[in-house]
Order: sequence, then structure tokens, then C-alpha cells
Amino acid sequence: MRSEGQDFRLLVGPEPFDPVDLAPESAAAGPQATVVQFTALLSGPDIARLRAAYGLRLDRFVPNLAYLERLDAATADRVRADFLVRAVTPFPQASKLAPDIPATGPLDLTAVLFDDSDAAAVTASLTAIGAHDVATSDARAFGGRLRLRLSLDVTTKLAQVVAIEDITWIEPVPTIVDADVPSAQTTQSGDPVRGTIWARDLHGEGQVIQIIERGTLDLNHCFFAGTAPNKPGPGHRKVRELFNPTSAPPRDHFMKVAGIAAGDELGNSGGHQDRGGAWAAKIAGNDANLFLAPPDRNRGTRTLHDLLEDGRGVGATIHNMSWSTNLRYDIAARDVDAFCIAREEQVVVAAGENTGVHPKNASPSVAFNTICVAAAKAHPDHMSRGSGVDGPSFDGRRKPDLMAVGCGIRTSVLPPAPSTGLYCDTALQPRCSTSFAAPNVSAAAALVRQYFTQGFYPLGRPVEGNRVLSPSGALIKAVLLNATVDMTGHPGYPTDTEGWGLIQLDRTLVFDGPGTRSLITIDIPSRAGLRLAETRSYRFGVRDSAEPLKITFVWANRPPSEHVVSPTVQAIRFEVEDPAGNLYSGNDFDVPSGVSRQRKASPPVPPDITNNVQMVVLPSPVVGPWTIRLRPYLNLETQGYALVISGGVT
Repeated sequence: MRSEGQDFRLLVGPEPFDPVDLAPESAAAGPQATVVQFTALLSGPDIARLRAAYGLRLDRFVPNLAYLERLDAATADRVRADFLVRAVTPFPQASKLAPDIPATGPLDLTAVLFDDSDAAAVTASLTAIGAHDVATSDARAFGGRLRLRLSLDVTTKLAQVVAIEDITWIEPVPTIVDADVPSAQTTQSGDPVRGTIWARDLHGEGQVIQIIERGTLDLNHCFFAGTAPNKPGPGHRKVRELFNPTSAPPRDHFMKVAGIAAGDELGNSGGHQDRGGAWAAKIAGNDANLFLAPPDRNRGTRTLHDLLEDGRGVGATIHNMSWSTNLRYDIAARDVDAFCIAREEQVVVAAGENTGVHPKNASPSVAFNTICVAAAKAHPDHMSRGSGVDGPSFDGRRKPDLMAVGCGIRTSVLPPAPSTGLYCDTALQPRCSTSFAAPNVSAAAALVRQYFTQGFYPLGRPVEGNRVLSPSGALIKAVLLNATVDMTGHPGYPTDTEGWGLIQLDRTLVFDGPGTRSLITIDIPSRAGLRLAETRSYRFGVRDSAEPLKITFVWANRPPSEHVVSPTVQAIRFEVEDPAGNLYSGNDFDVPSGVSRQRKASPPVPPDITNNVQMVVLPSPVVGPWTIRLRPYLNLETQGYALVISGGVT
């Protein structure tokens, strides 16, 4: 049902507008981009009927209550007469343009097409207008978009480009800016000496981390070298694949990031003092320049979605990006979110902005499904931020998500002159950098994933029958966030400075032996996920009030339409009830004390409709039975999710 005061304005383009107020346009000769707005939120049966009756796709949501479709005049008239429809109108061409397209040329642009468009025909139309170097990128097979990369010498041609009905969105090709101590042990335990997770024989075995950076690795460095012939591949002891080794030169930033994540000395495995956080993991290396470079006549144009798929194709489940593009939610962020929806087992880690570079965190770290990382100082000052910018993101979400050590790190570097043989140069990095914090989180993600794939859960020791072959990315992210601690160097919790705090893996991962903390996880794939108007409940018990209770709820959010000014989350109400009937809502915190607020059942607390990460934290929970309730708020498709509960729980 529609609530009182429903806002029907479309939140696209430079200014919101009511589609009913648009001046009528002459009907196009063929199908054209059309907004179909409904009077209320559609139910599952509504969607099925509308798709069957009119051939609507209903897959490009435009807030409020509208979808972008491609309709001919006759179909538009039929849809307009439907009792659920409020407005049917051609989509304004000005709303196809990203706000940051430069005022002067030449322009290097990406155009998004309808999924059923003929890319060759659109290319011909663009060429006739004067566009050149037009190349196709097609990620529809794995959940992405059909796009064209093009160059335009003069901005006056833009009006003709947006007039092509197959084109739904145009934005500039992004540019990359690098987000440039024994940090791994601090990530594991908060102590620079104790590697508590390593001590349990979790070093990253069986895991592959893809490093997406400009350039490539030098395989002559001992951290990445293998035995002769030292060629990347399934048999190489460290590097599973390099996707652009011939045209991309080795780059120092790439070497540092890869070394922090998984560097390990040839012939001295696990023994080098500057080894990476997941030193037994393998690396796939991909050149970020591939999705920025001019189209290749043989390979076409590459997208970030393609690069992520490259890594997945050779076994990578964790992807690290220590760079940024635009301050807004752009094509790179959208690629990350589409990838994580299509490939639920994947984890994407991205560096937030460094201090003094930009005022807000940027893409791809502001994607819904990335883990956005800021840099903490080295131990003993690790409870304070070393580099990063305060959240929220430009659209109000909690970014950064968390912190990891990014200061005082020694890692692999290139030698002063090009290498001709094996070398093992490492160096102390003189500055704090989110670039170096991010691979520490990627390494931590590899250790968490290994915890599940080797069957450590739930008994705290490896059991063959407990192996989870494909834990979801939402579960890995939820564990990492649950393992954060409030940073004493910043008042309040959670805050825009620290996000959810500093990672300490042993605060959530439990092992057999003495101890009162335990762990409960729930990992639900989208095929078995929540549906609109469904409520799910989970019960657990608290047996020890001395152990803090922390519940983390994460889901992978679908990428919103390109035209949405402020990206929206498919909100889910997350509520916890204690034995006395008191309620605690996700992200409803008394920030000064860092504790979830206790509420009564009525009136209910509004759900967080901004973030797809929610928590409830209580330092002294009441002993007895507890209940978690989940209810979708605006979801139109089944929604997978992960829950992580830590404390004195059963």
C-alpha cells in the first residue's frame, strides 16, 4: 500500500521531477526509452502479471516507484491503461547524462545500452555522428551490462548521442588515483608479536587473491618467484596468473600491495619477517589500466566487471583494489556490485581515500558490496587512524567500513635497476596509506575463508565433514566486520572516522581449547533468500553475560539504476529481542557508549534504509533465549544474506 505523503518524483538527473508533469512528446517511430511509474510498491504476483501482459522487464528501478523500459507507442498505451500504472512517459534525454561529463572535449565516454540492444547498429549510429574508437563490452552473461566505449571530439555532439534510443546512460571513463611494522599480526590479534591465526595453521592455503593494480608483478622478486621456468600458472608456487604480463611493466605500487597480501620468500616459506598476511595464498595479477585504456581492436574494451571475472576464472575469490576513481557511485562501483550479486562467493576489498586527497571516499570503495578500508597506525598506536577520510559516503552510507594497519609496513619493492635475476628487496614504507591497509584486509579475508573451507567451524578445529566449499562473500564480510573492535583513539562507536573499527580476527574466529566465546553463523544464498513481505526468525541462547554479544547482518545489494542520483539499498528490517521482550534494531546505537539502544515493541524503530551492513552490540547481554527477526522492506527479488553471532552464545 502507498503511505501518506508518497513522493512520486523521479530521483534522476540534475533535479527530481514528477513524470506526470512532463510535457508530452511526439511518439518515436520505434521503441524508445520510457519511464513506467506505478501507484504503489509492486508485489511478486504484480510483477509476474505485468511481465506476462506487456513484456515489461522491470529490472531497472528508478526511485520513486518507477522502472526504465523500452516500449513502442502501442505498448506504452496499453501499459498506461493498467490500473496499477500512474505515469508512462518518454525518459528525458538530459537524465541520461552523468553530472561530471567535462564541458569541453575531447571526451572518452562509456554508454550503457538496453540489454536487448543491437550493439553493432548503435555503433554504426555513433560512427555516423562522429564518434570514433567505438568498442563493445558485454557483461550480460555474468550479471553486468551491455556497454560501448567511445571517443567524442566535441561536446556539441552529445545531444545527438543521447538521442539514440538504445542508449540509457553516458558517463566519462574513470581515471585511477593510487590510494598510496608487522601489520598482519596486529590484524589477527591486536598484538605485533602474536599471530594467533597463523598459530592455528591458517596461512591462506588453498586461497587465491586477485590484485587489480596498474602494471604487473616482477616474478624475479623472491616473494613471487617460482622454480624454473618461473611462469605463472596452476603449478607456480605463488602466482596463479598474470593477465597482462607483456604490455604492462612491473610497478612498485603493485609489488607493495601484493607483498602485503600474500608475499612469501622462495625457499623460506613462512619464514621472511616481511611476509604477507596470507603468505600461503596464491596471487592473480590484473592490470587496472585494461579497463581504462583505449579499446583494443582485437579484444574490444574491457570493464572492471571483466577484470573481476578474469580472477574468478582462475580461482580467485578475494579481489583487492588499492586505488580510486570518482567521488560518486560510478561505473566501477556498479561493476563491483553487479559482480557480487552474480557471484555470491566473491569478496571485494577497496582502499578508501587517503587523508587530504578527497573529502569523501570514492568509487569503487563506495560500492555497496566492497569492504572500504581506512588505515590505522602501527602498534602501539594502532587504535588511532593514520590515513583516511571521514564518512559517510556522499550518499549517506557508512564508509569506511573498517580499519586495518596501513602505517609502518615493510614489504616487497622493485630494485633501483631492472632485475636480471632473483632478488629479495623489501623496504619500510615511509607513509601511512589506505593502499597498504586494504591488502591486510584481503589477507584477513583469505584466512577467514580458509577457516570455513577447512572445516574449522563450528568446533574450532579442522574437521573434514565440516568443510564449507563455497562460503558466501556476505559471510566473509560479516565475519570481518564482526571481528572489529572500537578504536580508543576516537570517541564513540560506530563513527564516521573508524567505521566499525579495527580488525582483530581472534575476536570472532574461535578455536578449540579454553575460552568462553563462541560463534554462530548463518549463510543463506539468494536462491533460498528472503522474499517480499516474508519474516524469518532465528533463535539462539546467551549462556554467559560476561562475554559481549555482537550480531552482524550483511547482504549483497543489487546495483541501482545508472540514473539514480543517490544509490538506494534494498532495505531489510533487522531486529533482536532479548528474553524480557526488549528490542534492539540494527544500527540503532547510543554512539557515545557504543551500545545498541534498548527499545519497546511500540512504536517500532524505523529500519536502516541506507546500509547493507547492520549490527547489534551489547556488552552484558541477559542470559536466556534471544530471537532475531528479518523482514524485507522494499525488496522485489529474493535476497540472500549472512548472520554472524559472537559471544557467550549457544
